[in-house]
Amino acid sequence: MTLSKLHLIMPPPTEPVFPGTENDWIVFQNRIGLTFPVEYFAVVNTYGSGHFLDGEVKIANPFDPDYDRWVELELRTLRDRQSNFPFPIFPESGGLYPFGLDGNGNSFVWKTDGPANTWPIVCLNGEDHWEAVKYTLSDFLVRMASNSVEVDRRKFWGLFSGEVRFEPRKLPNRKGKSKKWYFRNIQEVH
Repeated sequence: MTLSKLHLIMPPPTEPVFPGTENDWIVFQNRIGLTFPVEYFAVVNTYGSGHFLDGEVKIANPFDPDYDRWVELELRTLRDRQSNFPFPIFPESGGLYPFGLDGNGNSFVWKTDGPANTWPIVCLNGEDHWEAVKYTLSDFLVRMASNSVEVDRRKFWGLFSGEVRFEPRKLPNRKGKSKKWYFRNIQEVH
């Protein structure tokens, strides 16, 4: 239900950038050693790489060439900040696993405890505050667009007032320089 609502308010591109196939998804999960929420694959496969909510939210695409580097940097940052929250970090059992970030320096991670489709989303700000919500990925994005994520917005972001749209990742131009970055350098975010 919520995935169709996400498609309605933020139509996906006709040609997603770096979409995955079912086989790619199986290979990815086997490589990481986790079974991810089914809806994560549906969102990534439908939208590909890009930016949600007027460029404010980026969801990591496992089929994007930048994915492994980004996850490695995010996991390192989580380990450096682990004293700020009461959760283990992946690959520990039930550990936090990163899947997105926003323009305010907040990280979005799953607490990988229990069945994947029930993993809570943990929002971590750039300081020391965290809050967990029990939403699917598409519900989380729809709620962000409608300013109804049930967290203390003052700790994370103000009211979203931009254009509710998805912008596909721009691929490098002929000279090899990217016209627009996807994941910022991790030092800028944290």
